Amino acid sequence: MLSIRHLRISVRGKSLLQIEELQFQPGRVHAIIGESGSGKSLMLLTLMGLLAPELSVEADELTWNGEDWLMADSRTWQKRRGKVMGMVFQEPMTALNPQLRCGDQLMEAYSIHEPHTPKDEARRHCLAKLERAGLGSLAERVMDSFPHELSGGQRQRVVIAMACMHNPAWVLADEPTTALDSFTRMAVMSDLKRLCQEQGSGLIWVSHELDIVAEMAQEISVLRKGQCLAAGPAAEVLNPNSCHPYVAELIEALPKGSASNVASDRPVLDIRQLFKSYMRNGQAQSVLNGFSATVHRGETLVILGKSGSGKSTLAKLLTGLEKPDSGEIWLSGKPLPLRPPTGIQMVFQDPYASLNQQQESWYAVAEVLAQQQGGRPADHRSLAESKLREVQLPESLFSVRPRRMSGGQRQRLCLARALASEPEVLVLDEAVAALDPLVQAAVLDLLKHIQQTRGTVFIFITHDQAVARSIGNQIVYLENGHAQPYV
Repeated sequence: MLSIRHLRISVRGKSLLQIEELQFQPGRVHAIIGESGSGKSLMLLTLMGLLAPELSVEADELTWNGEDWLMADSRTWQKRRGKVMGMVFQEPMTALNPQLRCGDQLMEAYSIHEPHTPKDEARRHCLAKLERAGLGSLAERVMDSFPHELSGGQRQRVVIAMACMHNPAWVLADEPTTALDSFTRMAVMSDLKRLCQEQGSGLIWVSHELDIVAEMAQEISVLRKGQCLAAGPAAEVLNPNSCHPYVAELIEALPKGSASNVASDRPVLDIRQLFKSYMRNGQAQSVLNGFSATVHRGETLVILGKSGSGKSTLAKLLTGLEKPDSGEIWLSGKPLPLRPPTGIQMVFQDPYASLNQQQESWYAVAEVLAQQQGGRPADHRSLAESKLREVQLPESLFSVRPRRMSGGQRQRLCLARALASEPEVLVLDEAVAALDPLVQAAVLDLLKHIQQTRGTVFIFITHDQAVARSIGNQIVYLENGHAQPYV
């Protein structure tokens, strides 16, 4: 049993996480839910011994099988990581080395704790672990592939196999399915849970996806502002008749209902028979096959589909990052300009990666204004701050850098930056996928308000069918590059 009692983590006297008492049962699935900044990831980093040195950590008890983890030195932690504790990170493309084949990275993870195992035997072990992680007959090809040659679900299974390489007592997973479509995320979580059960590992799983948590978790802990508000069996914690008021808020914030029709006969975006293919292994592989759509002022077109279905390729074509093999894109009755500004802007899934970490909020927006209107960013500070107010970013954050902001606040900044050029069309590529239910609901409400005020067309790419129904006036489902109506 992994036991925590009176855990306190702080920095320069400011409390970040306080856990009075929490126990993780071996061989069980324990989910940790809560809003951004509640301390979920901090909890996992504590259990992995990866906290930043400037943080102060105190606890009356932090033990596994009676062994004190709090007083362990760096050498002891190195022996534990991978052997006793395995970690599955949220973004596998970041967790994996892009310059090494996946097999080399798995072999490296294996050899750290088994340095004397013959290479052939180590490779067989890695292949078997990939197969058990859900890759089956693809394991051999995945071993010989670089991360960028794999789909998101395949990369995440590589990371899962790496975390489970030595059958650790505990597997820690930090939002492992956020970037995956609804079909792949359920499959990945099912494979992760099954693999943990087979090797007898306890799974401590951070997630904001309450639908999957309700189906797969056996115990749940709820964090908010560094405090544990509720903990216990999943059925009790999520029981709508007796749950904590904050849990009721999370459940209520889940997307529901359908978007209303927009009374507009003004077509803004007209996409005509887009085709796109890429060369792979010397052969042309079709990614988009004759995609067509017409979207009117103030409407939202939602694009659903599995990983690799062509969603992101469509976004790249609309924003001019890629050119179609054939087909046309018309904006307000004219062919889309080949050079920026085109009238179409994009908001990406990961706001942290989208922003310059050295720029203050106002500067990130003023930079766009200066590029379009001339002058220096400082000349446009007042207008930039008005754009930040439009997306309801607190004025206290106007001079703050992204690293000091929450995920929802960073996404508001990205939205302000995208809107600064007054686009007619906004492409949102999984723009709310990484946000917890409350923050997601707030950002979706903000998007609806902006659309009603400006009449902007949204192309909303998502894997969440509930989000799709709540915001989409038109919904299409992409499969192997072919579009079909979503029912």
